[in-house]
Amino acid sequence: MKMSSRIRKRNSTAPARASFNHYSAAMLKLYTFIPIRFRLALTITCIVAGGILLADWIGLVPHSRGHVQQGRIGIAETIAVTGTALIEQGDIDGFQASVRALAVSNQHVRSIRFIDRLGRTRFETSDHDQYWSEDQVDIESNLAVPILRAGEDFGSLQIAFTPLDTELGIARYEIWGVLAFVIPLCFIQVSVFLRRMVAALNPKGAVPENVRSFMDTFAEGLVLMDDQQRVLIANRQLGDVLGKDPDELFGKNIDSLGFEIADQGESWPWAEAMVSQQAVTERILKLRAPTGKVHTFTVNCNPLHGQGVMATLDDISEFEENKARLAVALGIAKDANDAKSAFLANMSHEIRTPLNAVLGFTDVLRRGLVSDSAEMLDHLNMIHRSGAHLLDLINDVLDLSKIEAGHMHVESIPTAVIDVIKDSASVQTGRAKEKGIDLNIHCRTDIPSVIHTDPMRLKQVLINLIGNAIKFTESGGVCVQVECLPYSGDLGNADAGRYTHELLVHVKDTGIGMTEEAQTKVFNAFIQADSSTTRRFGGTGLGLSISRRLAEAMHGTIDVHSEIGVGSTFTIRLPVTVTEQDLWTPADLIKGNLVDHYAPKESGKLQRIPNKRILVVDDGKANRNLIDLVLRRAGAQVQTVSDGQQAVDAIRKEDFDLVYMDVQMPVLDGLSATQILRDEGYHLPIVALTGNVMKGDRERCLQAGCDGFLPKPVDLDELLATSRHYLGEADSEDLTEIIPTLAPVNETDEQKTPVTRLDSAESIHTTLPTDDENLCRIVSDFVERLEGRLDGIEEALQGEDFEHVRAEAHWLRGSGGTVGFQVLTDVACDLEAAAQGENVDDALAVLHELQDIRSKIVRPQISPSEETVSQPEPPSDQAPQQSTWLEGLSAMAAMARSADENSADASAPVEQEDQTPIHCQLPLDDPEYLEIVSGFLERLGGRLEGMHQFLQQDQLEELGNEAHWLKGSGGTVGFPEFTGPALDLMNSARDNDAEASELHLQQVMDVRQRLVIPATSGSVS
Repeated sequence: MKMSSRIRKRNSTAPARASFNHYSAAMLKLYTFIPIRFRLALTITCIVAGGILLADWIGLVPHSRGHVQQGRIGIAETIAVTGTALIEQGDIDGFQASVRALAVSNQHVRSIRFIDRLGRTRFETSDHDQYWSEDQVDIESNLAVPILRAGEDFGSLQIAFTPLDTELGIARYEIWGVLAFVIPLCFIQVSVFLRRMVAALNPKGAVPENVRSFMDTFAEGLVLMDDQQRVLIANRQLGDVLGKDPDELFGKNIDSLGFEIADQGESWPWAEAMVSQQAVTERILKLRAPTGKVHTFTVNCNPLHGQGVMATLDDISEFEENKARLAVALGIAKDANDAKSAFLANMSHEIRTPLNAVLGFTDVLRRGLVSDSAEMLDHLNMIHRSGAHLLDLINDVLDLSKIEAGHMHVESIPTAVIDVIKDSASVQTGRAKEKGIDLNIHCRTDIPSVIHTDPMRLKQVLINLIGNAIKFTESGGVCVQVECLPYSGDLGNADAGRYTHELLVHVKDTGIGMTEEAQTKVFNAFIQADSSTTRRFGGTGLGLSISRRLAEAMHGTIDVHSEIGVGSTFTIRLPVTVTEQDLWTPADLIKGNLVDHYAPKESGKLQRIPNKRILVVDDGKANRNLIDLVLRRAGAQVQTVSDGQQAVDAIRKEDFDLVYMDVQMPVLDGLSATQILRDEGYHLPIVALTGNVMKGDRERCLQAGCDGFLPKPVDLDELLATSRHYLGEADSEDLTEIIPTLAPVNETDEQKTPVTRLDSAESIHTTLPTDDENLCRIVSDFVERLEGRLDGIEEALQGEDFEHVRAEAHWLRGSGGTVGFQVLTDVACDLEAAAQGENVDDALAVLHELQDIRSKIVRPQISPSEETVSQPEPPSDQAPQQSTWLEGLSAMAAMARSADENSADASAPVEQEDQTPIHCQLPLDDPEYLEIVSGFLERLGGRLEGMHQFLQQDQLEELGNEAHWLKGSGGTVGFPEFTGPALDLMNSARDNDAEASELHLQQVMDVRQRLVIPATSGSVS
């Protein structure tokens, strides 16, 4: 109970304590605001006044009040003596007369009354009751004097004096009058005196000028203070930071200058130095200057033998700002590095997945595993789609590098914008059909038939946006909305005057949507909405970044508005030029759903494996189909699923003997699925399939519970060997069916098993089927040129031209394997490494090994009929269908050869002019291909003649445009030999190098002279 009472009492005093603290703080603030001169004057004045009061109190100061009191007492005593004498004589009337005479003659007497001993009033003067008060009987105003007779009390004489008090009380205590005079006079005099004294005692004079100048030379702030932490002297640098003259700081407490302790819990460094009498260093203080800028100081304090402290203040504000900027930059760099690492890992998966399909299905066709023409076409279509996907990935990376290097050029040419938009959307109709969603085009306004812009870049942007929209849309659809409005001029273009209209294309989907945070970074390179988006949907994260930069290169913008669960809308705004002569297409004529009935049809002996159940888990359709095909043909029962969650569900429902598990998949990745299965007690063999083959990838797979590891692209021999390892050998009755070894189709007796390194004296033959005319010619040409290239490498080594050696080794590393001499690949890698390390001895040793290999290589012989430059016989309708895909494989090999040769160093040794006939690499037994090639050849003569005229007239820009056309068209129609010279011609023309352009144009003409003309194409000249 007592405790509760004390608590209540303490709580009740809290407001009063808080009010007192607030009042004290306010008074202290007011005190510090008063100038020190006035504070000193006030202090001295108070001391003087206090001395006067003390002197008065102890009676050292005379005053009139005491004299008046003594006089009144004397009057009373006189009346008492006189009255007693008269009463003794019995003269009452005389006594009364003398009293009345005293009242009249003395101005201080107001009235007198005599009262006998019985309390009766015998007489009085004036109105005695008005002035007399029994409660105020004292020696100053009311006195009662006893009157005696015969020694006994006869009566009392009451005397009322005029009071000494006045209205202000000054007369009562005369000392207040003295103080009222002395205090103002003293304050004024002391203030004036101190002002003159301070002026006479200038602190500058206390410190020699050379010492002050020396202190001002310090880059740091310097201040000396006394033991009360008052500033004695400060240098110019500190005053500049505080925005004050250093002399103004004299006498101020340094704590009042506005410094703040950066680290909470620490004390002032100068106070600590004073107490400990030891140096205090590297303390951080902050100060907000009058300009608003926050300064950061490192403070070092040294005590001065108990008499004060010297402190130096080093301004590290710029260092701290740089440190903060560096921290931000490091954060950005770390984020960029993390994004790059994630991008590389993701890109590895994105590249290896289609590459696995290309190599795998090519391997299947080479082995002759497929006899059905429809299935063969399906595999070839799969190879084509995977290769196109690879090309898209590479183009994305190249486009981004061009943009970042500032080498991306855009055109402004007449463009049929509706055709561009329709073509861009039509490319994606197959994907929309597969997902069961709509793909519509809708025009909000009439659209001009022709605008001036860059059609290729516009199409690239639209394909990216529409493809993204389809990728992230599971249901509903994608709508491309188009409108063309008068140019508003708000795109901020310097040459805005040449634009007349603004093209707006809205790509709207009903997909997953994005958060506001994701919308702010979705256009950054390598970035998707978040990592789960990459896992679920795949992709490189480059498309939107490239699209925005392309739009900006065309002086436009791309914006996004999105809502989670509702969908996203990407809007392209491009300034365009429309002339008055251009026609406009009504909006009603451009609309509809593009998803029609689009259904494209894609196209040693190894023992069989046991007839057991295998589950293949891979998000790539091509990979699943390839592994499924090989394992089924080998004798297994195969089931395929596309993600880890489906795999877990399938294993829970059915029994499997072996699982091939892709690592990187949407929904649930392979390692997480494996961990779930192991946690649930499943012990079946699981082999990881991954495109990440960097250090530590195998360990991560094994730690997750995988039993084995196969890198992508999957080697079919390793796949079957791994399957036999976990499933065992097939039963004896299954051995009658075999899978062909990796050998050339229609292998001849002359062709031998290739060696992997120079380890035998046997002849070395190509692994390509040289009974095919095209492949035989390719291999023969390579072997013929190899000798000269090796001689060139030897000459380069003698001249220590390592860059040339490296380039030649790089060419040989790729070309050797392409034409079927895998033994050259590893040795060429060693030569390239030696050239990069500029090690002549190692490079010569490797070169001698290459020359030894060359001596063992057997060059395939070309029959005389093949060497004749003539028009081929029309294809027979009864020709085997296999020839079509063999020609396709030949085309791929020839294009690879051409690409390697064109990428070789320009300083390669000059060889004899090549007169080898050039055949079209497309299957000309197909009438449609034949018609395309014939049309190209019919136009080629006129285009080349135009190039020659452009060169003669020094119209190099037009020449470059024509070369650009030939670079793309030549390879497309099956003549990749045009690609390299046309590229060189385009670059030299755009560099305004007429001499080089003439040389490269002649190279193009040489290629043209070597063309073998199809029978139905007509003349090329």
